[in-house]
Amino acid sequence: MPESYVIVGAGLAGAKAAQTLREEGFGGDIVLVGEEQHRPYERPPLTKGLLLGKEADESVFVHAEAWYAANDVTLITHTPALSIDRTRRSVRLADGQDVPYAKLLLATGAAPRKLKVPGAALSGVH
Repeated sequence: MPESYVIVGAGLAGAKAAQTLREEGFGGDIVLVGEEQHRPYERPPLTKGLLLGKEADESVFVHAEAWYAANDVTLITHTPALSIDRTRRSVRLADGQDVPYAKLLLATGAAPRKLKVPGAALSGVH
């Protein structure tokens, strides 16, 4: 199998991993997979500037749309990874596609947990 990376998680960490691979000279295939409908974006500018009307839409994205093609990074959005077959070295996507890999990076992030203490539902508690 030719050298390839599949990065599961098309958020900030996944996008920066793809960028770092290219900057450090990796010449193989890079596939960046995420379930969100948009290309990778940064959350702090989203909540601080964009929603307040102080920043343009493009300001939240990690890379310009053209960056992925220019750096030969395949970006798959709207398509969550369902399973990993470590024996076959492939990732099964929700659309039925199997994406082979030589190396796999899981950069799925985390989901916020609800605070389970008295007063957690009060106004101003986040």
